[in-house]
Amino acid sequence: MHRRAYVVLFIAVFVSTLGVGFIGPLLPLYARDLGADGLTLGMIFAGFSAARFFVTPVFGRLSDRWGRRRFLATGLALYALASLAYLAAKTTGQLIVVRSLHGATGGMVIPIAQAYIGDLSPEGREGSYMGAFMVSLFTAFGIGPLLGGPLADRFGMSAPFFAMGALSAVACVLTIVMLPELGLHRERAKKRAAIRTIIGEPLVVAFFIFRSIVAFGRGLIVPFLPFVAEARGASLSMIGLLLATYIILAGLLQIPFGRLADRVSKPLLMSVSVLGSAGVLVAIPFCRTVQSLFLLQIAAGVVSAVGFPAGLAVATRCGKHFHAMGTSMGLFNTGMSVGLIAGPLAGGFAEGIFGLDFVFQGGSLVVVAGFVVFLLAMRKAERAGSLAWLVNGGLR
Repeated sequence: MHRRAYVVLFIAVFVSTLGVGFIGPLLPLYARDLGADGLTLGMIFAGFSAARFFVTPVFGRLSDRWGRRRFLATGLALYALASLAYLAAKTTGQLIVVRSLHGATGGMVIPIAQAYIGDLSPEGREGSYMGAFMVSLFTAFGIGPLLGGPLADRFGMSAPFFAMGALSAVACVLTIVMLPELGLHRERAKKRAAIRTIIGEPLVVAFFIFRSIVAFGRGLIVPFLPFVAEARGASLSMIGLLLATYIILAGLLQIPFGRLADRVSKPLLMSVSVLGSAGVLVAIPFCRTVQSLFLLQIAAGVVSAVGFPAGLAVATRCGKHFHAMGTSMGLFNTGMSVGLIAGPLAGGFAEGIFGLDFVFQGGSLVVVAGFVVFLLAMRKAERAGSLAWLVNGGLR
């Protein structure tokens, strides 16, 4: 049953995320056609993550109590409806609302699927299991832009949105028909830690900060890199390929770096990933050709893959320790939401005052400052003894 659940979740997340990836490189241009300026564009992208910020920990906690499948299926069904709502938006204000509702439904998909896989992962192999599973997410996000750009070029801007809805509906049906409910929420009810205890754990704070920092950097690249690429002469299809280069490479490298996370220091891998993200950001304005942007996206894919499985492995170990996997994954993804809220908003503000180049240069300074906070959080976790109670589960 566990093997079937793993396969069904992998396929469902891949298919639904593929659809979401269709609109990735097109949404900034779609918003611009509706009259969005830099700050409004930031609000559109931040709205998705702002909604996730509020609902993800709630759904994660509820899935610990009531089971995971019902939330995952509901989220996928709402994904399908969201695709039609995008096309109905006629103003930037309406697009902000639609994007926010889409983000709210996302709180029932990826975090819940991650919690399900976390439940399945054996002790000491959390990095391997989570890394292999996240291939579905990363590669789908990468392939999606590759297909979304050509779909828009050939059939018009609405085609990728219809395709997203169809794929989300397929994933919903697959989940309802084939995904079993493990029933672990009933077995662990008496052992589950209080939410206050989990939030107060220093290691939880550390992985939350890590996820926020990395997401902040990505939150600058996704909405603003298409404009850099367009200025260098890239077409819609080329922009899609540019974004796909990062995400597909990061996805393919999840497996080897997931295995590595089970063998070496997870905090070290996370640190390398954060510093590498800062380096990628500061280098973007110096790329004067589309070819150089491609090379930089390759570097971005590598540094992302280094730390992501390690961070997920730490979150998985915390979920097991507190018998609250949904809560732990909810907090991990809430950290992502914080970064993806702050990144586009800060980028839109900076672009309007200082210009496009400063979006990336200033963003790199923020990432470095966040890295210092992450190190302080890890130091506190070490003093509190958190690393000691996790070492038997593979944290070195």
